[in-house]
Amino acid sequence: MKILAIRLKNLASLAGPFELDFTAEPLASAGLFAITGPTGAGKSTLLDALCLALFGAIPRLSNVGQSKVPEIDGDISTNDPRTLLRRGTGSGYAEVDFVGIDSRRYRARWETNRARDNASKKLQASRQTLTDLDSEQVLSSQNKTEYKTMLEARLGLNFEQFTRAVMLAQSEFSAFLKADDKERSELLEKLTDTAIYSQLGRRAYSKSKEAEKVHEDLKALATGVTPLAPEARAELDQRFNEAQQQLKTQQAQLKQLELQHHWLKALHQLQDEQQSAAEQLQQAQLQWDGQSAERLKLAQLEHLAPQRHPFARQAELNAQLSPLVAQIQQHRQLQIERQAQQTQLEKTQVDAHAALLNAQQQQTDATPLLRQAFETQSTVARLIDELNQTTELKQQAEQQCIQGQSALQGLLDQQHQVAERLQRIAGQLEQSSALAPLSEAWNAYRERLKQVMQIGSRLKQGQIELPQLEQRAASVSQHLTEQRSALELLYHEAGAEAHAVAEQIQILGSLLQDNRKQQRAFEDLARLWTEQQELDTRSLALAQKQQHAQQQREHLNREGIQAKDELKVAEQTLAVTQQLLERQRLARSASVEELREQLQDDQPCPVCGSHEHPYHQPEALLQSLTRHDESEEANALKAVDTLKEKLVDLRTCVSGLIAQQKEFLHQQEQLTTQQRALTPSLEAHPLSTRLLEQDAAKRDGWLSQQLSQLSQNITQDEQRQSALLKLQQDAGRLQQQLQSATEASQTVTQHVAEQRRQLASDHERLEEELAAFTPLLPADILNGLRNEAAATVIQLDQQVTQRLDQLEQQRDELLEQSGRQQKIEQEQFQQHARAKHLEDLQQRFAALAQQQHTSQQTLAELLGGQAGEQRSAERWQQQLEHAVEQARHVESAASQALQDVRSQLIELAAELKARQERLQSLEQERSELSARIAEWRSRHSELDDSALEQLLSVDDEHVSQLRQRLQHSEKAIEQAKVLLHEREQRLHSHQAQANGNLDAEQLDSALSELQGLCAASEHLNADLRAQQADDQRRQDANQALAQQIADAYAQYQRWARLATLIGSAEGDKFRKIAQAYNLDLLVHHANAQLRQLVRRYRLKRGGSMLGLLVMDTEMGDELRSVHSLSGGETFLVSLALALGLASMASSTLKIESLFIDEGFGSLDPESLQLAMDALDGLQAQGRKVGVISHVQEMHERIPVQIQVRRQGNGLSTIEVSN
Repeated sequence: MKILAIRLKNLASLAGPFELDFTAEPLASAGLFAITGPTGAGKSTLLDALCLALFGAIPRLSNVGQSKVPEIDGDISTNDPRTLLRRGTGSGYAEVDFVGIDSRRYRARWETNRARDNASKKLQASRQTLTDLDSEQVLSSQNKTEYKTMLEARLGLNFEQFTRAVMLAQSEFSAFLKADDKERSELLEKLTDTAIYSQLGRRAYSKSKEAEKVHEDLKALATGVTPLAPEARAELDQRFNEAQQQLKTQQAQLKQLELQHHWLKALHQLQDEQQSAAEQLQQAQLQWDGQSAERLKLAQLEHLAPQRHPFARQAELNAQLSPLVAQIQQHRQLQIERQAQQTQLEKTQVDAHAALLNAQQQQTDATPLLRQAFETQSTVARLIDELNQTTELKQQAEQQCIQGQSALQGLLDQQHQVAERLQRIAGQLEQSSALAPLSEAWNAYRERLKQVMQIGSRLKQGQIELPQLEQRAASVSQHLTEQRSALELLYHEAGAEAHAVAEQIQILGSLLQDNRKQQRAFEDLARLWTEQQELDTRSLALAQKQQHAQQQREHLNREGIQAKDELKVAEQTLAVTQQLLERQRLARSASVEELREQLQDDQPCPVCGSHEHPYHQPEALLQSLTRHDESEEANALKAVDTLKEKLVDLRTCVSGLIAQQKEFLHQQEQLTTQQRALTPSLEAHPLSTRLLEQDAAKRDGWLSQQLSQLSQNITQDEQRQSALLKLQQDAGRLQQQLQSATEASQTVTQHVAEQRRQLASDHERLEEELAAFTPLLPADILNGLRNEAAATVIQLDQQVTQRLDQLEQQRDELLEQSGRQQKIEQEQFQQHARAKHLEDLQQRFAALAQQQHTSQQTLAELLGGQAGEQRSAERWQQQLEHAVEQARHVESAASQALQDVRSQLIELAAELKARQERLQSLEQERSELSARIAEWRSRHSELDDSALEQLLSVDDEHVSQLRQRLQHSEKAIEQAKVLLHEREQRLHSHQAQANGNLDAEQLDSALSELQGLCAASEHLNADLRAQQADDQRRQDANQALAQQIADAYAQYQRWARLATLIGSAEGDKFRKIAQAYNLDLLVHHANAQLRQLVRRYRLKRGGSMLGLLVMDTEMGDELRSVHSLSGGETFLVSLALALGLASMASSTLKIESLFIDEGFGSLDPESLQLAMDALDGLQAQGRKVGVISHVQEMHERIPVQIQVRRQGNGLSTIEVSN
């Protein structure tokens, strides 16, 4: 992956548009370049544009929280990348060209704008596009998710990996290096995304607990779902079959009784229908007899029916004649009015025609004057336009004169300022004249001075390190002696020989293995024995429950038998009570009361023949007996109901006990099965014989004693083994340290000698180089190069660079002064020409104004006769045309009105004639009808006027209703006769089909009893069927639960194993494992980078789980704290960590572009030189490295720079310099 170019516009302080092309010189050949500029100029904005174009996000906005910033249409979040759009602009963009992992060139673009690109409008949503530059095809431009997927596939990095592999921030890794375990854990989680491992650890722990709870819940649920035993199920099925057969028999008997009941019910219904038909016939006959008057009236109406139309027509003609006469009179009056209106309109038409001729003559007379007025008016308009144009040109010329004078004055002021700056630069050059010989050939001497600085820095550093090396050699020698003494002391304190330690460890390992094997055997035996004891305890408790349930069942059976006997007695009592009550009611009936009054003592009863008359008592006594009998009946009913409810409750309890006993039997079978399965395992155990030899009461204690003794032996052996292993490890470590100390002592001695030789060589070379600069530099600067080479070279570089800049500025100012003088002379000539042009325009303006005044006077004379303030030729012409048009309109309106009146007169005459003819026809028809009606009345003299008027008032609808009513009465009599005959036949036919010999009361009693038996049988069948369904459900549920329990246990085992490995309630277990692994991987990559940057140091994880130590290879691989590193060493190690993480993030692809932001500001000159060497090493690895830094020395040592310069008003520019 390689960055080819960056383009941006209107982002923060960079208005642009700007382009950084890394394929064009000087950036193309520069492996190392610097991004320089003052604070806040926009250096980091370049890297923001790089991330923004690729990912639509900015790293430094990712942790700013959820605060808001004001916008035109509201507030937006501070982490919104659109806040980077420059204020006061309508749009902006960031664009990056890069080579993807498939070696093709792509262009990623991010852009945003305001509505209609107006800086004062609403901010719109951002857009991202990805284009294949090789095929010029747009790959994604709409869906941001699709864009993200395609970009990451072609770039090979996501946003987090890009910010760690391509853009490095040194501050994070310096903090990471010096942090404690807690802070390093937090930084490591942030840098390597290990937060997911905490979630996985918590998830594994919670899933294990959930699976365990599901398994326990299913086991608890399974204990309450036990089906019937096979024998009990067979008994239940047999009872169900018997109950079904009994129900079928009872249903057949019930059907026979229901047939007899239906026959009696139908007989009663037919008798009622026959009686109803007879009554219906009688009512119909009575209604027919009462309608004789209506039949007479209907006969008269039918005789009158042929003459109803003449009578109605006569009344209609009388109603039409009077309005028709009145209408004829109104038409005659209207005809006279229209004739007078016609005469008036003919006179108006003549006057309008004369007015039209007059207007046309006036229009003809004014045509020549009107034509002349139009010509004059056109001339005035043209002069006005020319005058306006001349006025505008004159104003422009005046403005140009003023602007020209202002520009001339500005050039003169600038010329004066340049003269002052040239004088100031000359004074500064005079002060630095001593450096003139050196500055003339500065590029040639600059590299030699860098060599002098390097030699001086090495010499100074070597002089500082020489005492340290000598002291380190002494300390290494002392350390060697201490290591030898420590090894001898270790063996002496342990009381062991070095060659016998390994043999003792092996013997203890074998002994521990035997003890652990025996411990596992005793633990298995204890587990089997505990399970056997638990099964025996559960079996005993279950037997006690079964015995208790059997006792309850026997007790309930006895109560049930007793309740049945009590119910039988209560039912008999109820029957007797009801019979007595019925006899009492009979005794109080009306007919019985009369017979009772005739009873006499010792005389036989005329009804039953008895000589005893118990009910021949007063009324009060009878009422008392009635209340007593009713109370007795209610008490008897209550007793029967109470006993029935008690029997139902007892049956329910017995059913529950039976189900409970079956459940106990099933549990007993399960316990027996478990005991049978456990007994072989217990007997087959090799230690079971020793256990059974013990007393039954002492077996638990014997097992505990054996396990405790084995645990104690194992603990002692483990402690002894741990001590020997520790001794072996300590001895090995001391042997290694002794060997390392020996090698370190030899290495340090060689380093001291080498350091002394190198110091002598550097001192000689420094004097040679300084001798070459003696003619060019003052003595104080030579002494500075000898004592503080780096600082003196940097200061000298600044002074010479400043002098060269001043010379270049002097040349630029002189060139600018010369060019500005030419501009002044040219501007003076142009100002003279502008003044001459202004004078010509003023003369032309005066001539045009005079011509306009003359033309306006002529036009006023031509239009002098026109009224009104706005006089013009167009208005005069419009008035003449309007007068002609108005006269023509008046004439046309008069002609049209006259024509309308004539048409109305013709229509009135025709309509009057038609109405007169109709009046004559109606009068003739009325005479004919009067003659016919008189003739008919002479034949029906029995109808006087009132009777005739009454008959005529009856309309046809009422006649039809009367006729239908009479016909309906006649038809009702016929239908009633037919219905009566039919029902008598059906009654005789049904009586011939008599079925059975039971009367209604006996049949009802037998039917009620049999229905009760059927209901009881159906209830019994339903109960048995419900028991079968419940048992089947229990069987299905038991099988399903068994499978579910097996599945849940398997699931629980899987999650439990995973939770044991990585799970914890807080999620820290797996996170620590992952962070330790990532830290090892990061240290590995960082050490790979350190080998190329500095060979002396290596990083190593130690001291704690997430601790970091530095291994000094020049001190015998001595481990020391990272806090002991100097500033330059800390920078190199931090840089190695940063590059190591970049290698982790980019392990699958080659990254050829790298940007490092800050991190160099606190380095001394020597450390800075080490940092520059490290950056040169990165460049040598094939990466194009860009560095953002404020350090001036780095700016001076890196020739290719991207300079971000301020312009004021929040604007900056970008320049690439070499």
